[in-house]
Amino acid sequence: MSTPLRPQGNNSGWSRGWRRLTRVWRSDTAANVDDELRFHFEQKIAEFEAQGLSAEQARVRAEEEFGDVQQVRESLHEIDGRVAKQQQRAEWWEGIAQDLRYVVRSLRRSPVFTITVVITLALGLGANAAVFSFLDRLYLRAPQGVGDAAQLRRVYLDAGTRKQTQSRSSLSLPEVRRLRSAAPDGATLAGYSDSKVILGRDSNSPEVQATFVEGDYFGVLGVQPLIGRKFSADEYRVEGQSMVAIISYPLWQQRFGGQQDVLGKEIDLGSHRHVIVGVAPDGFRGVALAVSDVWVPRNTEGSLNGRQADWYTRVDQMSTQVIVRMPNEAASVAFNAHATQSLRELRAFGDSLVTVRIASIIEARSGASNVKELAVSTRLAGVAAVILLIACANVVNLLLARASSRQREVALRLALGVSRRRLITQVLTESTVLSLLSVAVALVVAYGTASALQALLMPGVAFGSAVINQRVVLFTMLLSLITGIVSGAIPAYQATQPNLSGALKSSVRDGARRGSRTRCALLVAQTALSVVLLAGAGVFVRSLQGVQSIDLGYAADQLVYASIRYDRDLLDREAEIQQRLPEAVEQIRRMPGVESVALSGYIPMNGMSWTSLFLPGRDSLPPSGGMERILYQVTPEFFNTTGVQVARGRAFTDGDIAGRELVIAINETMAKNLWPGEDALTKCIIVGKRALPCRRVVAVVSPAHFNALIEGPSQLYYLPLAQSGRDGMAGQARAIVVRTATGKAGAVGALLQRDLATFFGSWARPNVQTMAEVVAPQLRPWRTGAFLFSAAGMLALIIAAVGVYSSLAYTVSQRSQEMGVRVALGASTGNIMDLVVREGVKIVAVGVITGLGLALALGSVVASMLYETSPRDPLVLAASTVTLLVVAVIACSIPAWRASRVDPLTAMRAQ
Repeated sequence: MSTPLRPQGNNSGWSRGWRRLTRVWRSDTAANVDDELRFHFEQKIAEFEAQGLSAEQARVRAEEEFGDVQQVRESLHEIDGRVAKQQQRAEWWEGIAQDLRYVVRSLRRSPVFTITVVITLALGLGANAAVFSFLDRLYLRAPQGVGDAAQLRRVYLDAGTRKQTQSRSSLSLPEVRRLRSAAPDGATLAGYSDSKVILGRDSNSPEVQATFVEGDYFGVLGVQPLIGRKFSADEYRVEGQSMVAIISYPLWQQRFGGQQDVLGKEIDLGSHRHVIVGVAPDGFRGVALAVSDVWVPRNTEGSLNGRQADWYTRVDQMSTQVIVRMPNEAASVAFNAHATQSLRELRAFGDSLVTVRIASIIEARSGASNVKELAVSTRLAGVAAVILLIACANVVNLLLARASSRQREVALRLALGVSRRRLITQVLTESTVLSLLSVAVALVVAYGTASALQALLMPGVAFGSAVINQRVVLFTMLLSLITGIVSGAIPAYQATQPNLSGALKSSVRDGARRGSRTRCALLVAQTALSVVLLAGAGVFVRSLQGVQSIDLGYAADQLVYASIRYDRDLLDREAEIQQRLPEAVEQIRRMPGVESVALSGYIPMNGMSWTSLFLPGRDSLPPSGGMERILYQVTPEFFNTTGVQVARGRAFTDGDIAGRELVIAINETMAKNLWPGEDALTKCIIVGKRALPCRRVVAVVSPAHFNALIEGPSQLYYLPLAQSGRDGMAGQARAIVVRTATGKAGAVGALLQRDLATFFGSWARPNVQTMAEVVAPQLRPWRTGAFLFSAAGMLALIIAAVGVYSSLAYTVSQRSQEMGVRVALGASTGNIMDLVVREGVKIVAVGVITGLGLALALGSVVASMLYETSPRDPLVLAASTVTLLVVAVIACSIPAWRASRVDPLTAMRAQ
């Protein structure tokens, strides 16, 4: 019987002794087990030989007693393996514990260093955590409260010409019906639209966000009301009106105190009373970015907005967002194909190239949103990453300086036999501990920053969960671990690569000099990234200044607009408003600070309309070239009140009323487009239907921005309010336009709010806005971008300044003997300061040049968000350069001044 326990060539005593020697640093459990079995086997042979058996007999007897040696060996291997692993884990944890104790003692001895590193990292980590909290809601998390979000999709239509395609998410009801008929088995589809409505009936009633739904909205989303029920199929019907509502959980708590008997109670929405049939679950606020407070069937939308009940059913009313639940990918492909074919047959707008596309339920990820705040938010993620890089470079510099001062200690430990692996682990442990210590501070920074971001960028978005939630904390901790390891990698490598004899003989100063190249490179990187952020801040500020300086074509800073909202009996109230407006206008004219008053059909930036135009004797109008034709209805005082200049002809008069000659005023852009090279005055335009009488052009006015703050050339035309209705009858005034004395807009607006409420009675809800308030939402993307990039630039500047200061201060402290010698040899304070400052500024200058190159290369990233400002604006780049150099000089001057105050005798004795 053969056995592996028989001694063979490689099992000699020399071989076994070598294995025991090598096992000092590497455990070999298999060899240990074999040696142990072999020892007992040989002992048993010796015992039998002592009893008088021959060597061969003794071996056979021993093999018989040992039995199945292979099974024993495997069992012992398993036991020894477990013991070895436990021992390795214990040793590993013990090593970690020793490193942690050493790091804690070391950091406690250097509180300034520790605090500087923790705060620096906390600023970088906090900025990234805040941005992650913001982007997590916009781009990563599906709407809260929906069921099986992976199956939900949004529907978009890509339509246009062969040369230019535009995507839209708003569909008409006939298009929605076509989509529903094209849905494959298992797919369900629902539509919704959002609008503000008044909740309550007194003058102080707030506006809430109402979502008008159709097609089993809650069923498609997989949302079950917390209490009550969903809308029934009958309540979703287009025909008729269903005065029922489902309210949000916050509205239930705030308005009804969370009472269970809320079902069956009534709430006033707009002009109608609705019965509450359900309460949405906590957390569900709709599927759009905007917060939803109440849901009502779509068939009540027209009445709540003062329109015909079925206005939204027309093919030209594209106001429905569509959500579809797809059971699988094959259903999605089939739906796209069938729905595209069906809509091409409909040809609602003569477009036979329309294509149906489904995208993520997460609105911001759809690729079809034109919200500028979303673009700012994505660029902000890059800014936060740059800030963290600057912070990391700063921390690496500080760790390098710290490692350089301990070079002799490291060399001594290596000489005494400590492994390089152990030393690297220790340095990485130190950087990781510092990074983890910064997490708590970073979360505090993130909380304030994320809240500010939400309020600045998208105040109306339903962010749902807490600003700092579990996902944000985990992200911050993971990022801090990565940051700690990355920050410690370079110092760990350099600290464990010394020339032992040289390091043991050298002074601390010599060790510091060897790491200077890496520290200089890191300072250059910090400076370069700071230039990029400062340049970004500069171009956004310039862009904001450009937007603010846009000439709107009228006296915007002196204008106040007012409209009257109402509820209950819509037709009666509308008639009363129109009847009493002239009297209200006369009272407003007598208010202090008011220069003139006019009436208009719309408030600028908040509404306009357009209709068909015809020219006598022509089959069609000249191509518009992308210029919209916008209609405005005004009273004769409008031009004088707003400051829109009448370039040629006359303004409207009190004689331009129904029954008189129909007149029209057009702007210069429209005049040049319709009659190039001709005088537009006395020309004739038909508005609405070709069979209607022609309107004579009595005025050509200057261009004005009534549609948007930033818009291309628009063909704007004005009708006298007294002739703007059907068949030339009087139209309806929806806005009061007030021109105030310079600087009085705010005060007049407050008086107007009070007096209009008194004049019209308790049912009226005056909505008064200065023109500055009207324009503010359109200014917000540029204002927000300027603020955020400026804040990021300032933060980067501070971190870079701290980096320059700390690095130079350390270098100066290590060169104190040199400075002492220079002072002893007659160097003046100015000489020493010039030497130190020049050295620091040289490094910063290299970083500035590198940063300018980066700024030029990355300019295209933000170019689309700027207004008439080049991302490579030479003035901005020059200002960024000068700012950074000035800060660098200041940061260098402090250690330079300290170097000039060195006492030569003390410095030389210290060495």
